[in-house]
Amino acid sequence: MKLLLACLLLFVLLDPGTAAAAEATKKNKTVAAEDAAAPDISQKAFDAANALRKEGRRPEAEQAFRALVTARTQTLGAEDRETLLARTELMKLRLSRHEDAAAGAEGTALLQSLQRLLGAEDRTTLNFQRWLILAQEDQGRYAEMEQGCRGLILIATRALGPEDAETLAARMGLATVFMNQRKLEEAEKELRQLLNIYVRVAAKDEATLDARHNLAVVLIYQKNYAEAEPLLRGVVATTTQVLGPEHPSTLSSRHALARVFSKQAKQAEAEKELRSVIAIQTRSLGPEHPDTLRSRANLAGELPPQQAVQELRAVLALQERVLGPENPETLTCCHALAWQLSKKNQNQEALTCAQRAYAGRLKVLGQDHPGTRESEQLVKALKKVDEKA
Repeated sequence: MKLLLACLLLFVLLDPGTAAAAEATKKNKTVAAEDAAAPDISQKAFDAANALRKEGRRPEAEQAFRALVTARTQTLGAEDRETLLARTELMKLRLSRHEDAAAGAEGTALLQSLQRLLGAEDRTTLNFQRWLILAQEDQGRYAEMEQGCRGLILIATRALGPEDAETLAARMGLATVFMNQRKLEEAEKELRQLLNIYVRVAAKDEATLDARHNLAVVLIYQKNYAEAEPLLRGVVATTTQVLGPEHPSTLSSRHALARVFSKQAKQAEAEKELRSVIAIQTRSLGPEHPDTLRSRANLAGELPPQQAVQELRAVLALQERVLGPENPETLTCCHALAWQLSKKNQNQEALTCAQRAYAGRLKVLGQDHPGTRESEQLVKALKKVDEKA
């Protein structure tokens, strides 16, 4: 019996089928363990991060793209196309935060890498180049931005076609530059041409909604409220349905609608709309988020001077801490505070705030920026009042 057991044991140990099965099981376990430990570099991970961005959840999206960049760099290398795609999306989010001082220089370096590795006419390269051009807005470098957009449109038209999404996006960027320079006729013409194309191609596409929103803003500048109001109401209804009630695009259009109400002396409606937007932003973004603070500053414009000054002081203090004293948003709030103080005849403090806003805007945005000129005019007006007194 002992001899029989020993032979059976020897047979099991020496059976090649059993040994192979055991080895395969061991390998499968090893592979499974390695897969579990391996970082996720998949398209699914990219799409999930992009979905967070589209939902307006920028901090979460930035965190997800940062993890994806790290994983793809480790697995594929820093210059692999898939790694570069993730790097461009992460950089876009950093550029959109404005307060990231290093993003501009790093973005320029990334564009050079894209041009070298993918080519100057590659879709990813052109897309990122557009983002980098428009990121110069905070510095008021409009002449460079306009030149850059025009050059980009020529390249995209040649490489991708005149109605390609990237070509149209470059034209939208040019229209935005026109808006910021208050070249309203040029902006309106460009936006109406774009809308004719967008409506034909994709009526409810996000780019179409952006074009409608931007056209409405131009109409507000032109004091064409009769056309701007129904246009914005339509945009708000569509973005709420397509993107959701808490999406930044929906809130931005509601913000613009409140401005239309204000310009038509519908203060109660403007205040109601802004308070609703602020409530959503406070809940979804946080009470100190730049968008929330911007809405609070704009709400102050609908309040009586005493309440407006109180609100603007609170917002300015938060912006100085969160964004910095020379951030364009901070300087805009400082200008608004100066204006409200002047309405209360507190001219000395108003002049101090106006001078600070003008000096800051001159340094950060340049002499030709509309905001700089606005603050300069307020300083001159307050000095005249002071001289008369």
